[in-house]
Amino acid sequence: MDRSQTKVRDNAGGSGTVTEASGVREAEKRPADAKSGGAAGLAKRAEPLDPKRHASLRILQGRDFSYAAGMHTVPLSVVEFMPSARHYPIIFAGSREIQPVAMVGLRPGENLFVAEDGGWKEGCYIPAILRRAPFVLLQDSKKGQDGVMLCLDVESPLISKTEGSPLFQDGKPTPLIAKMGSFAAAYSKEQARTRAFVNACIERDLLAERQMEITLANGQKLLFAGFKVIDEEKLRKLPDSDALLFYRRGWLALADAHFLSLGNMGRLHHRANFRAKSIADNGALDFTGLGGKA
Repeated sequence: MDRSQTKVRDNAGGSGTVTEASGVREAEKRPADAKSGGAAGLAKRAEPLDPKRHASLRILQGRDFSYAAGMHTVPLSVVEFMPSARHYPIIFAGSREIQPVAMVGLRPGENLFVAEDGGWKEGCYIPAILRRAPFVLLQDSKKGQDGVMLCLDVESPLISKTEGSPLFQDGKPTPLIAKMGSFAAAYSKEQARTRAFVNACIERDLLAERQMEITLANGQKLLFAGFKVIDEEKLRKLPDSDALLFYRRGWLALADAHFLSLGNMGRLHHRANFRAKSIADNGALDFTGLGGKA
């Protein structure tokens, strides 16, 4: 008998309480990465790239995402909404600065898309913040609010002194550094677009706090609290001038991708049950209405 079930409701208390599973409150404690792109456990010790200090360091090739196995949410930029919406629920997290994140797990320390061998689930979109590791982007106040500088997480497991691609040769940056420099410039631009979209939603009171009560097939109860979603009813009731603005700037398309992504809650629940090896048939879950009134 399948005992899996999920209840989604307004979080009237607003405190984001967490029982057994994660709340997004864990996400709020992350170290800053390009101001709002932090990821728990991703960067241990970031240092600005230096040809003398990092002359002997190399970057390991391949796609080993073991370092992300403990992350249950991953920050996103708006350009990633479309590819991410096919695989992950996209929610909004944070108190001091709200940001969109992809849910990749239901509890702290468990990423349901990283296999035991470190590989990412085949066919699923890999967020940019993970693909750029062990490089880290930190805010550069000298370059303005959206300025970033390219740094290196010197304690990353992707760093080696004997294997991989070199960072510097004869004291000069290799093409790998140039490639990541271009990434930093593009990422900075997308950070500004992401912040503009989130701020527009906040200013119009479109983000509603929710919490999920989850019962796994083995009877374990989880509470995922403190996250926000766009309220679909409020979005439909925007004044014509705001609705036109959202359309012209592509924000309505982003909201649609967000709504579509919430259907992946059921898939995430299924993955949690599958990993726990509790039952063979997880049944169908209904997550309709997550963006509206609970």
